[in-house]
Amino acid sequence: MTNLTKYEKNLKKAQNADKIVYYDYIQYKRAAGWWSGLHSDDWHRPNIIKKARYNGTFLQKLPQYYFLGFPIKELLKENYSNGYCHACAVALSLYFKDFEIITCNLQNYAEYYTKKSGRKTDYEHTFLLIDLNNNKTVIDTTFGFITDFETYKKIFNPNNIRIITSEQLKKVKPYQFIKSLKDYSGAPLGFNEVYDEEKQKWHPNEEAQKHQRIMQEYMNMCQNYNNTQNPHLTDFINRCLFKTSNSECLWLWRLDLSHKEVGNTKFDYPKTNLFSLEDDEYDENLYSPYEDTTSINEQVLLSYHNLESNITPNVKIRVRNFINKIKI
Repeated sequence: MTNLTKYEKNLKKAQNADKIVYYDYIQYKRAAGWWSGLHSDDWHRPNIIKKARYNGTFLQKLPQYYFLGFPIKELLKENYSNGYCHACAVALSLYFKDFEIITCNLQNYAEYYTKKSGRKTDYEHTFLLIDLNNNKTVIDTTFGFITDFETYKKIFNPNNIRIITSEQLKKVKPYQFIKSLKDYSGAPLGFNEVYDEEKQKWHPNEEAQKHQRIMQEYMNMCQNYNNTQNPHLTDFINRCLFKTSNSECLWLWRLDLSHKEVGNTKFDYPKTNLFSLEDDEYDENLYSPYEDTTSINEQVLLSYHNLESNITPNVKIRVRNFINKIKI
């Protein structure tokens, strides 16, 4: 673990100790060692598969609720949640009676991010904290995993911790508005006008206009909210929640939902639990369309078995068949 940052070292320790389970498939694959190159669909196999666990039933078992018209089970996936932690933590809270919304600065991750990108940041972040079997449990919508609070603190070293309780948030008008719409699935994927082929003219998309009115009402609530007794709650609603769930943000979500692509592959997240050391080798969901990477991935896959050693012919056939399959 030479030259690794504190975040990387502690994350690896937590994964090896089975302290973390990923519910987001893409984050699970990255935790297992997969990485993408200059292009987001250029997936590279790891030379050494790291230990990681994936819970495929977490998202599957959640009720079909919506956040301002968008399916929460989709918004919790890496495609949408990355960069929208404040809104996604609030969306996730709709599934729980009691919870805490924690906003803080992740010191260890800020160090890692600065080293990786060259851009200094305090990395302000929000996650959900719940009681699970009498243990304080973190569900982090950006990193896509579930862990206990003590492990989370070791990994990220959060400071400037600010807390909003479920009791406080449920009294807030914008949250009451969000909750009242949890069964509303009307966020349109189309445009504000639709073309009538029979009449050969454009006419307003009524569902789109309804959604625009809903969004405008919601944004007004966020911007005008003020609680003189709780400055952090006011700042969270005015700034954090509004910044990550305004019309522009939801327009980007709308475009993503229209394509629903992960890398260069369209697929649903696996609905079974996975353990990378046993299940990762023949996983065909992620691959690269680029010839150079494909060639490298073939060699990496073969190296998992060291084909020059005395392994059985059946294993060789299985590996070769799999390589041929991913070339299609």
